[in-house]
Amino acid sequence: MHLKTILNRVERHKSYVYGKQRLVEEGSERWIELEVRSRANGRPICSGCGQAGPGYDRLPKRRFEYVPLWAIPVFLLYALRRVDCARCGVTAEQVPWCEANFLSPAS
Repeated sequence: MHLKTILNRVERHKSYVYGKQRLVEEGSERWIELEVRSRANGRPICSGCGQAGPGYDRLPKRRFEYVPLWAIPVFLLYALRRVDCARCGVTAEQVPWCEANFLSPAS
C-alpha cells in the first residue's frame, strides 16, 4: 500500500490531492516528503475570515511538518495560493494541515 493511499483513507482533504512522494536520506537523517496540490476546481479559503475567494497567485513552495510515520518525519510540500478576499484584501489561503499557518521554506 502506498503512502498516498493510506493518507487518502485516513486524512483526506477534499480540495487537495497528494502528489509525488519520496524518502530523503542525508547522512544518518531521513524523512519523507510528500507533494500536495490544490484541485483545479477548488477555491482557496481566506486565512483571515474563512470565506472562499478567488485565487490571486501562488507563493513559493513551503514545507509543512506533518505527523511522523514509523518514527520517520513527514513533510508536506505545498505552494500556498493567495486569496483576493473582499473583506481582508490579499491574504494567504488557509490549509487544513496547518492551523496557525506557521510556514517554513522548502529546502
